Amino acid sequence: MRLRFAIAAVLMLLAAPAQAQADPAAVQQSFSAYKQALIDGNGAAASALTASDTHAYLEQTLDRALTMPATDLQALPLLDQISVLMLRHNMKADELRAMKDSDPVAYAVDQRAFDMNEVEKLEAAEFTVTGAHAQAPISNLKGSPIPVNVHFKEEAGTWRFDLLSSIAPYRAFFDNQAGFLAKLNSGGGNNAVVPLIIHLITGRAPDANIWNPPG
Repeated sequence: MRLRFAIAAVLMLLAAPAQAQADPAAVQQSFSAYKQALIDGNGAAASALTASDTHAYLEQTLDRALTMPATDLQALPLLDQISVLMLRHNMKADELRAMKDSDPVAYAVDQRAFDMNEVEKLEAAEFTVTGAHAQAPISNLKGSPIPVNVHFKEEAGTWRFDLLSSIAPYRAFFDNQAGFLAKLNSGGGNNAVVPLIIHLITGRAPDANIWNPPG
């Protein structure tokens, strides 16, 4: 009897963290804290609420922006090309190096590298939690051609923003349009599509040398 009670108590203790992870309110709390960190320009807080693979992806993208030659860059998936060229288009070489040498998330937030007014408008519906992953539809996302969910993942007991899952619909969208975009490339000159997309997003035409890493 005592052994059965002890086993039951252990199982209850093991189950408790899983129940805490599955609480949508806990994810909503992390989303609200992350959003507030962006609004406040609190880079350290935003970084602490960012998933580890998101940090790794941003570091990789910065390294590509600083070093990757045109032929290698043009072989990447379209979304990755856009991410690299957006950095080259919007930041000077010394800014890219400073960002790479620090915490990229904290640097971007501290420098307020995005529209705080648009961030403040973003709202998430109730989160759906599946194990260590959670997602919710997001509203008021300016200029998005497709519905987008915001994703969080649980790491070390904290729900953290998951950029890679959040941008997956964009990656799928561009992958599905690969054939059409290839035709635009052939009609508008080699590798003309990505600079055109950058121009449409920012309202500024990229430099002709944008495919090459900064000096």
